[in-house]
Amino acid sequence: MVLIGLLAAGIGWDFGIQKNFGTVVPGKMYRSGQPREAQLDKWIQEYGFKSILVMRGGVPPYEKELAERYGIKIYHVPFSAAKGLGEGQWEAIRPILTDKSNLPILVHCHGGGDRSGIVTVLYRVEEQGWPLEKALREMNRYYHISLRYPALQKQLRERFRAVPEEVAVQMAQ
Repeated sequence: MVLIGLLAAGIGWDFGIQKNFGTVVPGKMYRSGQPREAQLDKWIQEYGFKSILVMRGGVPPYEKELAERYGIKIYHVPFSAAKGLGEGQWEAIRPILTDKSNLPILVHCHGGGDRSGIVTVLYRVEEQGWPLEKALREMNRYYHISLRYPALQKQLRERFRAVPEEVAVQMAQ
């Protein structure tokens, strides 16, 4: 019972306090759920974000205000966690993540596990050369629940099943 309580407290801390924040590439790319205003202000100062990629339906007014105050670009590419990335959305997102003038960047959605997860997996595999299974394990550690949103992992598996291993390695270079 104590173990369950500790686990629940840890998950509560990650979601409620930390907003599922994580470092993808130190000094370049970070991921999270929707931060609160004071939290986002602190992160901007601590990590020096030059841009923010928002993948949820809307961008809160305080986020726009903070971005304007600090001279940060906001990219808004919304998509549904239930449906996955739409046609051409990864092709729109990838250059945002790889443009050095956008770095460091914060990538976030509502909870930080699903939409942030699929984008991070694509980045890990295509830009960093990670094996898909390793990237999916990381996605799951950030509380992606594949039973709730099966389309995301299905989309990833279909994308990389059709790509021979040597082509996947070349894509990462």
